[in-house]
Amino acid sequence: MPKAAILVGGRGKRIGKEKATIKICGKTFLERIVKALKGFDIAIVCRDLEQINTYKKIFNFNCAFVKDSVENFGPLAGIHAALSYFKDYTLIVAVDLPFVKGDVAMAIYKECVKMNADALIPCKCNKFEPLLACYSYKALKEIEKSFKRQEKKILVPVERLKRVVFYNMENLRKLDKDLISFFNVNTKEDLRRAEELCSSIDLEGK
Repeated sequence: MPKAAILVGGRGKRIGKEKATIKICGKTFLERIVKALKGFDIAIVCRDLEQINTYKKIFNFNCAFVKDSVENFGPLAGIHAALSYFKDYTLIVAVDLPFVKGDVAMAIYKECVKMNADALIPCKCNKFEPLLACYSYKALKEIEKSFKRQEKKILVPVERLKRVVFYNMENLRKLDKDLISFFNVNTKEDLRRAEELCSSIDLEGK
């Protein structure tokens, strides 16, 4: 079964609430993403044990909960924890992508495996999306080097890998016409737009 990890460790300071628990159109971000990834074996990656215990009480998911490998290291620690847990190709999804489509997620995963890539990162016009991307277990060692060097940017260890595919997002439009899977919510204005988008999508029955 394909593997996927949802990174929920951020504190959502700009919005004032942890993003996993924000609701749009009656469902939390985390619930929406778990539903979209129904074809995957899912791990939910939290920043610490306290967050794991809190989320286990809030959410009734039949998923593994794992914690970041290193404290206060951002998403790179979550990617490392996910790869350490699965020891296999793993799709990484940030929890601030509430509109990710299952077909898009599966396509990214399958392309990475098919190409025998160390990482497959969707991109468009030099904009990279490393938090809706797939990583091989081979990426683990380069991430560990970044821990030692205090390199927190995801693309730094990625660029040291031997087989990295920067995958043109346009290839995914046949599955996601407006590439809404890559709409991320960082600010209150983003959240307002997400609520509008969610209403229009639900009204159209998509």
